[in-house]
Amino acid sequence: MESDTTATVHPSLLQLHFDTSVDGQYVLDPSADVFVKVNPSMCELLGYTREQLVEARRPVATSSIIHEDDRTLVEAHRKAAQEPGDSGITRFRVVRPDGEVRHLEVRFTLIRYMGRIVQVGSARDVSDQVKLEVKLRNESEFNRELTLAAQQSAKDAQRKSLEVLEANTRVGALSEVLRAIPVLTKRLLELEDLDSVYKETALTMVNDAQFSSCVVLLRDDEGRLEVKYANPFRSTTSVQVKETEHIKRVLSGGEDLVVDEDGVHYAGIGAGGVMRGLLQVGLPKNLQRFYAGHKPIQQSIRDLVSTIADFIGVVISDHENLERIKQQSRMDKLTGLYNRRVFEEQLSIEFRRALRYERDLSLLIMDIDDFKHVNDTWGHQQGDLVLEVVGNLLAGSFRDLDTVCRYGGEEVCVILPETVGEAARVKADQIRRKIAETDIPMPNEGDKLMRITMSVGVACLSKGTTSEEQLLREADRALYWVKKNGKNQVKLADA
Repeated sequence: MESDTTATVHPSLLQLHFDTSVDGQYVLDPSADVFVKVNPSMCELLGYTREQLVEARRPVATSSIIHEDDRTLVEAHRKAAQEPGDSGITRFRVVRPDGEVRHLEVRFTLIRYMGRIVQVGSARDVSDQVKLEVKLRNESEFNRELTLAAQQSAKDAQRKSLEVLEANTRVGALSEVLRAIPVLTKRLLELEDLDSVYKETALTMVNDAQFSSCVVLLRDDEGRLEVKYANPFRSTTSVQVKETEHIKRVLSGGEDLVVDEDGVHYAGIGAGGVMRGLLQVGLPKNLQRFYAGHKPIQQSIRDLVSTIADFIGVVISDHENLERIKQQSRMDKLTGLYNRRVFEEQLSIEFRRALRYERDLSLLIMDIDDFKHVNDTWGHQQGDLVLEVVGNLLAGSFRDLDTVCRYGGEEVCVILPETVGEAARVKADQIRRKIAETDIPMPNEGDKLMRITMSVGVACLSKGTTSEEQLLREADRALYWVKKNGKNQVKLADA
């Protein structure tokens, strides 16, 4: 049965068994009494077109094709086979549209596919064999010779039927793999973090798609392959992949996929135009033997593993692009500092934490002195350069737990957790002196340099502080005092 899938899988196996087989091949829905799929040989046997048997609005019912004297026999065989794995062999007559009666020998197996039980089978015309058997019974003088011929024909037929039955079993096994892939890709798109993507891939490939193992390996900062998730479980650690030439070709982008002597598939995971790692998938020994010599099936497995590796790369790129967009939405493009939205969110978080756990918290408001004069005298391009230099200097002057944000215009706010007011004042004064000593280029004035100063207001959390807005007002009043009293100073609120 065909189903929609977001994975790209080479259909050579289905073409092999449904399009080129000399025997009739079919997939039947017993409960609906209609064919789901037939190959050209099956259409020739029955005398109907594919459109009449499958694609018509009201397909031809299989029971209507069977000779009326054999319908009870066929119905009994269907009732005897109800569960996945049940199989059988039966002979019956069919009546073609032109009235010709043919004897068919059908071998079938029941499998569960896409939530329902279907019959996968093969049929061949045994009319000549039936005639031969009749002749053997009626012509005793040729009985021995014809019996030997019939025995050989039966052996050949049995061998061929076993080959077809084995091929049908391969179809069923691969169908389970194909069924799991669109489910996996849908899940990966719904997951919010990459660790869950790696875990879901490894679990589904083994538990649902019936591979023996699955490991997602990505390069770390030093270029080593690190296990992100493995099924069966393996502790996350840096590992060294066996340095064979074909593995190197995958990691270097020379080949998309290789299979080693143990049947392990290695497919490259690429994201953002860079080879990021490998998807390592093991095929069980019994399936390796089962698929040995069947190149179309082996190619289908390779295509499947490559498709999943490519999809992981797409998901990695999507997650990284989304994270980049989120980060850009939090940053001020000109100064490289966090923006006002981040400041307001972080101040609220740190204020509540300091109150709850009775911890210290200080706030700095820093303002570039006479910034309007810079813009009016040397232009906004020079003003932007001043902001850029100040942003770079401030970004490298505070701890990781501090939050440095451009509040607006030429104002910068700094949240200092675990810091008392006097310590914050000392830190602010160090930054003020550092800025005052910094030479700023003036591109439009040749080799000329300029210097600026900053005024800083400092406020700290006290027992009388009831909200983050109050803390912000106290720091702002301290800054206002500095502006009124000579600038280029640090003022601690209420000090």
